[in-house]
Amino acid sequence: MKPWTEFEEAIKPHLRHVRTYCYYLTASKWESEDLLQEALLRAFKHYRDTGILRHPRSLLYKIARNVHIDAHRKRRGITVPIDEALQLPYYDNNYAAIRGTLEWVTEHLSAREMEMLLLAEVFDYSYQDIADELQCTVPAVKMVLHRSKSTLRKRGVQQEPAAAPRSRAGKRRSAPALPYMVDRWTTALMTGEL
Repeated sequence: MKPWTEFEEAIKPHLRHVRTYCYYLTASKWESEDLLQEALLRAFKHYRDTGILRHPRSLLYKIARNVHIDAHRKRRGITVPIDEALQLPYYDNNYAAIRGTLEWVTEHLSAREMEMLLLAEVFDYSYQDIADELQCTVPAVKMVLHRSKSTLRKRGVQQEPAAAPRSRAGKRRSAPALPYMVDRWTTALMTGEL
């Protein structure tokens, strides 16, 4: 059996867990994929050199963590010129208004509903693209978008959204958006890039 095939068979059961761990470290889908690929590459080099791969999941976790720390240390030393720093979204005059609106919306929608709504309404993704991106079905996307839009319509009609107490039936089932998610969405809206 070829070394790559043996290596692949050893790590295949752990890939989902390691991918989740990489996403936990980076909080970005694209950075987590890069981190996962780098961790797999380094693990394969280790396997090729030693010929053994004991405890593959813990080895991949350790490699991913170390690669992430190394990348963070590299970025920490980079200085950004003042002109370039002033182009960051939070220096824009509209930043507070956009962030405030997003915070209000995230009080009423879950993180998943918010992502689908932004992808559909702001970035003009098709239902199929959203389903592929978030790993769900097209009918699920349509249902979530319909529910989130109707929720926002109902909440927008009320005089003061914060004054109305939520009933047990009105609580979100999914996890609420975290502050870093609101930052990421605000930046995406300001720059037009995901």
